[in-house]
Amino acid sequence: MEFTTLIVKSVILVSFLSSQGSSRYHVNVAVMETHPMGNEIAAWDLELQESMKEHNVGDHEHSKPTDEMIVDAGYPAETHDVVTDDGYILTLHRIPHDAGGTYNRTRPVVFLQHGLLSSSADWVVTGPGKALAFLLSDQGYDVWMGNYRGNTYSNQHVNPDIDKKTYWAFSWGEMAEHDLPTMLSHMMEVTGQDTFYYIGHSMGTITYYTACNYHHWIQNATRLMVGYGAHTAVPHITSPVFKLLAYFAKNLQWISDNFGVNKFLPSNWLIQWWASEVCTVEMISQRICGNVLFLVGGYNKNEMNNTMLPYLLGHVPAGTSVRNMLHYGQSVNTGAWAGYDCGSDQLNLRRWNSTRPPTYKYDVITAPVALFWAENDWLVVPEDEAALAEKLPNMVLNQRVDEDAYTHLDFLWGMHNVEKVYGPTMELMEKY
Repeated sequence: MEFTTLIVKSVILVSFLSSQGSSRYHVNVAVMETHPMGNEIAAWDLELQESMKEHNVGDHEHSKPTDEMIVDAGYPAETHDVVTDDGYILTLHRIPHDAGGTYNRTRPVVFLQHGLLSSSADWVVTGPGKALAFLLSDQGYDVWMGNYRGNTYSNQHVNPDIDKKTYWAFSWGEMAEHDLPTMLSHMMEVTGQDTFYYIGHSMGTITYYTACNYHHWIQNATRLMVGYGAHTAVPHITSPVFKLLAYFAKNLQWISDNFGVNKFLPSNWLIQWWASEVCTVEMISQRICGNVLFLVGGYNKNEMNNTMLPYLLGHVPAGTSVRNMLHYGQSVNTGAWAGYDCGSDQLNLRRWNSTRPPTYKYDVITAPVALFWAENDWLVVPEDEAALAEKLPNMVLNQRVDEDAYTHLDFLWGMHNVEKVYGPTMELMEKY
């Protein structure tokens, strides 16, 4: 039985790899031939399993909640729960003022929104003097951090009896339509502010741009939108995770068997194959090849503080739906920035009142936008970033991070972010 399963998996991967033509993804046969067990997939699996033993990240020290990390750093922390109009319970985290400071309703408000498979922990986990949330608080900002539906902090619904299929039937489209406006309006109500700064990473950018199509008050209230690894359509994505999702996007049975039925839970063999495609010696030595987020976004030894890895791995991946991942796969296939295609005219009519999902518009994004992008970004390659930049009507900055190896995840945890990204961001914010 195991042999048959292995053969089926091998045929699937060979079919996928063949379809990629001259793609960067290949099995290095020469390397495998030198393996003591010979050129066999069994040896390949064993080698990866040995290399992907995880850090001891299950303990509380390495996976403290966002608010606890804030308090431990000496800053005040608040936790706010809000309910969307479709019943999802979301958690926001707030640093109302700097360490030793006092409440002041005149402090400018900034909202930080995490990316794919992430959470509010991204903005504080590296600690004071390094993490963006603390840096902004030190500069006098009232800092709010959102959590999208389905992640570690926002995994509840007002209907306790909601079935899993219904709960997980969302993508970044619902986050933009329901979650983001709910969180932003709550922040504005609590602070009494009618304007805010917005900083998004990865999926936190596409949801902002999409929300502007649904809620025009958002762009009108935005003083400045800053995007790290910003994107809308991603047809040239190089991440092997999304390449495979795109290839099997219409085979929902295969997707559910190997990625999870509702919540995104890729099977072990799939993680191992992805790892074999992208893992470098440095990634293997740091034992991160088993973490899907690094397989999505890449790894850069120049920016990674290895002592922080157990803490990072204690917080990511933070969870999302299979549909959300498939939505990205659809963008790879179509090259479009559009709503989720439900797969049939009947289902699209039920969701969109149309046989096709809506295509979103750029001209409604009227707020000033600043973009920071990376040359070695697997999720948002320079070509796709340039296409976005060209279409934004009010772009005030389009800055390449000055490091060739800089990746999608370095925007969060890079050791040189203060001088390369966060410092320039705060300097620009002062002008708006």
